[in-house]
Amino acid sequence: MSKKMPQSKTSQQAPVTPQPAQTTSERDGGSASIWNRLCSSYWPYVMITLLGFVLYANTLNHEYALDDDMLVVSNSYVLQGTAGIADIMKTDVYDSYNKANQAEANLAGGRFRPLSLVTFAIEQQFIGTYPDGMKDNAWDLNQNGKGDAFEDLNKDGRFTIYDAKIRGMGLRHFNNILFYVLSMCILYLFLSSYLFKEQKIGALLCTLLFLVHPLHTEVVANVKSRDEILSLLFMITTLYLGFRYVESRRLKNMVWTLGCFFLAMLSKEYGVILLVLFPTAIYVLLKDKKVIDQLPLMLGMLVVFGIYFAMRSQTTIGLDEAKETGELLNNPYLKATAAEAWATKIYINLKYFLLMLFPLNLSCDYSYNSIPYRSFASMEVWLSIALLLVLVLATLWAFRQRSWFLFPLLMLTMPLMMINNFFFNIGATMGERLVYHSSLGFCLLLVGGLFYLNQRINKMQKNSAMLMVILLPIILLFGAGTIARNPDWKNNHTLYRSDITKYPNSAFLNGNLLAIYGEMAEIPANANRKQALLDSASVFGYKALEMHPGYILALLNMAQVKSVQQKIDSMFYFNQRLLEISPNDQKVVNQINNAAGIYYNKGMEFLQANEQDKALDAFLMAHQIKPNDHRPLLFIGNIYWLKNDLSQARSMWQKGLSLAPNDAVLRKALMDHGGL
Repeated sequence: MSKKMPQSKTSQQAPVTPQPAQTTSERDGGSASIWNRLCSSYWPYVMITLLGFVLYANTLNHEYALDDDMLVVSNSYVLQGTAGIADIMKTDVYDSYNKANQAEANLAGGRFRPLSLVTFAIEQQFIGTYPDGMKDNAWDLNQNGKGDAFEDLNKDGRFTIYDAKIRGMGLRHFNNILFYVLSMCILYLFLSSYLFKEQKIGALLCTLLFLVHPLHTEVVANVKSRDEILSLLFMITTLYLGFRYVESRRLKNMVWTLGCFFLAMLSKEYGVILLVLFPTAIYVLLKDKKVIDQLPLMLGMLVVFGIYFAMRSQTTIGLDEAKETGELLNNPYLKATAAEAWATKIYINLKYFLLMLFPLNLSCDYSYNSIPYRSFASMEVWLSIALLLVLVLATLWAFRQRSWFLFPLLMLTMPLMMINNFFFNIGATMGERLVYHSSLGFCLLLVGGLFYLNQRINKMQKNSAMLMVILLPIILLFGAGTIARNPDWKNNHTLYRSDITKYPNSAFLNGNLLAIYGEMAEIPANANRKQALLDSASVFGYKALEMHPGYILALLNMAQVKSVQQKIDSMFYFNQRLLEISPNDQKVVNQINNAAGIYYNKGMEFLQANEQDKALDAFLMAHQIKPNDHRPLLFIGNIYWLKNDLSQARSMWQKGLSLAPNDAVLRKALMDHGGL
């Protein structure tokens, strides 16, 4: 029989309510005592690690998806390997993408999150670097000028830059899992040491619930979202080490705390909430300690924040005044009235809570028009208002009562306020990765609330059987949902085709599926269904443009699809729309050049077939698309001359010569026919 332990002085720091003396069942080796002994060993870390890798093992063969291309595999700084770290540390996270596309920054405040990019650059050193950027022939690993079977990494029968981009993605996905598992181990260490010190089974259940939550598939399966993982990892580590400092007053613990705080902010902006969260955690979890006594550490955190802010200000210079973009996908409330915008922003909070509670119909995209605008006549909006009011009142109550619940309430609401567009325009409606930090607060509230109810029902006894009965099935269901969702994140093809079934009115998903099906039509293995794929691409394209007529990428891809289908009139229409909307965009310029070239080549073919009228129409279209190109004007003049319309012929030749004064052929044509 185990000895009865004396009442701990820390009993007032219990997870939810003051802890009672041990019951007879516990002294006799009851279930709670067994679990607490198990949770005091290394087995929880083994369990967390194994479960984490089992859950996400089916992502190890994934390629890349969503923002992975712009921020990881095509990032010019990352591609340099460790040599690019210096540039990463002094530039905005989108700097490489903006430069490559000759685009201006359009996210107010900028995005300074270098730590995850540094890890990508280190990985690139092992994968293989591209100091001059990734070229079209980067797939040719042995540089023999021909495609070898081992170089076709995605097994599509083609040798393209895509094969080069997916090289090494297995390492990146493995490291995402590794960082995620490490963060879960640190989370359990912190929870079992402080929040659930007397009932460590609560720490394990909460960690497992957070670990398996399907809402986190985007964070782990999408490599780019490593910034979320690192952010929470270093935030929790900061809290743990900070508490160690408060208890020990050792200088080394202060130094480690400040270092982790700095890394948390370099991971993502969420780290700044520690300036409030840390003293609050001391206030409610270490009641025998005075917050004022931690002034040296808090001043140190303010100094570290100042250093971070100075670095951020230098790297995002000019971005704080970034112009408000007219692109719906980056400014989702552009078409909404002020009332609709606020009603929708308020509703989004309810949407987040529902996804945390019931993670169903998950999607990589919630932009325009996935979630239609709401009005204040909507019951959902008022339910969300009521929910937010409850959270505010609960937070005030918890503060006054110095309740354990204050910590999870702030962990839930503070990150949420940073991403719900109330105070900061994040350039998006919502995103599953954005609620990653808040979902920890949600899990803490759920497990802590169940502990509270269980103790009240069982007359303050520490019987965890009921909690296991409730939470273990949820953990199993969530785990199954995570494993089932992971394959969707293999690449953009699988992701967009899966999510369009859940959000068919997403302009982004429809526009990207237009591109996906257009690409699929070019794969040799799909030759027998090429036209069907192009038709499907057109369906998605027309729907995207119906919702968002100014969608540049959709217009570009529709023009390309129509050129492949040889539907000249449709291609001409989409090119004209591109010229009207964005004549200086480099992608538009490239598309216009391509389209003009297609008409020019068609004109040459018709000339060789002696079909002068068709040739004239083709050359006129080429000239109309690209009026500063002198080449079609020579042949237009020639055809008019053959039609005995010398006046028109001279006019065309003179116009061509005005564009290219040194063109000898045009000059000779005019001289031969009295035009000079």
